[in-house]
Amino acid sequence: MDSLSLIDHLVNFLAPAIFMAAWILAISRLLWRHKPSLFKPWQQFVLNSLAGVAVLIGGLLLGGQDGKMLTYTLLVLVCASLQWVFFKAWRG
Repeated sequence: MDSLSLIDHLVNFLAPAIFMAAWILAISRLLWRHKPSLFKPWQQFVLNSLAGVAVLIGGLLLGGQDGKMLTYTLLVLVCASLQWVFFKAWRG
């Protein structure tokens, strides 16, 4: 595999985590626009991206291949749970 193909594979592997982090941040800012957050938006994006990448790597290691629906489901649940904690949404 040449270096361009490797970069292409890495970008395509990381893209779901990065896009989910961006979408979940935008949606949560609309839902809880009047609630203060524990972190700044860019920090939320970075933390969600890192958690998403960890989920994707875990899915790759446990499932033997990437792109399984269970991995993507866990990606959504982890990012949504982080945003729920960031906005202290359990307080109403």
